[in-house]
Amino acid sequence: MRITHHHRAAGRHVRGHGVGATGLALLLALSAAGCGIRSMDVPVDAGPAPSRASCTVPEGAGEVDVYLVCGSRVESVPRDVPLPDPAPFEGEAPGDPTEPAEVSAAERLAVAGRLLRELQAQPPEEEQAAGFSSAVPEDLRVTGPLGSDPERLLRLSLHPDDLPAFALVQIICTFAHTRPVGDGTSVLLAGPAETEDREARGYTCASSLRNRPENAPNAGTEVILPSSSAEPTGASQERGTE
Repeated sequence: MRITHHHRAAGRHVRGHGVGATGLALLLALSAAGCGIRSMDVPVDAGPAPSRASCTVPEGAGEVDVYLVCGSRVESVPRDVPLPDPAPFEGEAPGDPTEPAEVSAAERLAVAGRLLRELQAQPPEEEQAAGFSSAVPEDLRVTGPLGSDPERLLRLSLHPDDLPAFALVQIICTFAHTRPVGDGTSVLLAGPAETEDREARGYTCASSLRNRPENAPNAGTEVILPSSSAEPTGASQERGTE
C-alpha cells in the first residue's frame, strides 16, 4: 500500500510539472508577442541615415576653387570660371602667380560678384550626383568698401553673423582662395553700412572651419572700422558685372 501510494504521488507530481511547463511556455510566448507590439509605438533613435554623398570632384574641372556643401562639411570644387585679369604691379610680369596683382576696388568687386553668382547658382548635375549643394541665399549681394573702409573690405547685404553657417563658410573659403578678392587664405568681410554695431571681421579658411561649419558664427577676427562711411569707393551697389 505504501508503494502504491508513493507511485500515485509521483504521478501527480509529474503531471503537475508538465502543466506548469506548458503554461510557462505559453506565458513567455504571449509576453514576447506583447513586447513586439508595444515596441512599434516607441520611437527608436538609430542615428543619422547613412550618407550616399561621395563628394568626388567631377572630371574636367577648372582652376577656380568654388566651395560647396557636401554632407556635413564644405568642400572645394574646381570650376572653369572666367574672371577679370587685374593689372600687375609695376615691374611684375603679367600673369605672375607668386604675388597678388594690384587692382582697384571696382575690379575686386567684379571678381567677388562673379564668385558669388557661382555660389548662388544650382550646381551642375554631375556635382549634385556627387552630393554637392549650396546654402548661399540667392538674394545676397556684395558691395565694395565705403568711405575710409580698408580697400580689401567687401560688404555683404546681410551681416556675416546673419547668414546660414554653411553659406558663410562657402563665401569665406571661395573669396579667400581667389585673388584679388582674398589673399590666398583669408578675406575681410562686413555687413551693410547701417550695421555699425557689428564690426568687420577677417576670416581665414581653415580646415577646422570647413569640417565644422557650424562654428562659423564664432570665427573671424574683429577689425575696427572708421566711424565715417559714405559712398562706395570705386564700386557700385550691385554684385558686379557679368
